[in-house]
Amino acid sequence: MHLILGGRYMGKRTYALKLYGHFDYEYDLECVSPEEIITSGLITNIHAGIKNLMMRRINPREFFMSRIELLRQCVITGDEISCGVIPIDEFSRKWRDETGIIYQELASEADIVDRIFAGLSLRLKG
Repeated sequence: MHLILGGRYMGKRTYALKLYGHFDYEYDLECVSPEEIITSGLITNIHAGIKNLMMRRINPREFFMSRIELLRQCVITGDEISCGVIPIDEFSRKWRDETGIIYQELASEADIVDRIFAGLSLRLKG
């Protein structure tokens, strides 16, 4: 697994494509449900998939960790959300917290973890 985290529009997907070239399967979780991930490839916007699952009252930690063997074969990107700013509404706070916890779990399972800022990469693991 290669986990790539960074701010919105900071170049995470471009970085993944530069490293790996074309992906046979690309799942944008802002557009498709996490259940549609059926094979290895590029998974973008995992934070949106977490939100999607929470809105449907599905435990996102259980969902993603039960699929960890599939995810080990993927490149995954996610946005840093809130950057320490506490959201006003309760759901957004829970989503921010859950996303951070899932990022920690994925990072511990990943072979490589990178942070992207302004198109520049910083290798955190691997």
